Amino acid sequence: MFKNLEFSINLYSEGEKFFDILKAFIRDSRKSQWPHERERVMFARELFRKALDTFEGGIKAAETKAEEGFHTEQDLKLIKEMRARCDYWKKKFEEVAVD
Repeated sequence: MFKNLEFSINLYSEGEKFFDILKAFIRDSRKSQWPHERERVMFARELFRKALDTFEGGIKAAETKAEEGFHTEQDLKLIKEMRARCDYWKKKFEEVAVD
């Protein structure tokens, strides 16, 4: 019935903005004592974590495909860049996810 309410974010093309928005929201809101704002921070953390898991899964799938011989030099370069981005955002998540 509500299937049309879903949407997705391409973490390759829009991930930087998406993660940055979540990071800023968590950082700026986590000290609030209001229960509804604490719930929003918890939701943002979980969304950030799920997006990182998805990002990591996509990179691992690309790495596996490359290891099997299905790659070009450009593919290897993109995988390396995506791995660096993912590692950067994992670090930022760890910084903002602490109370």
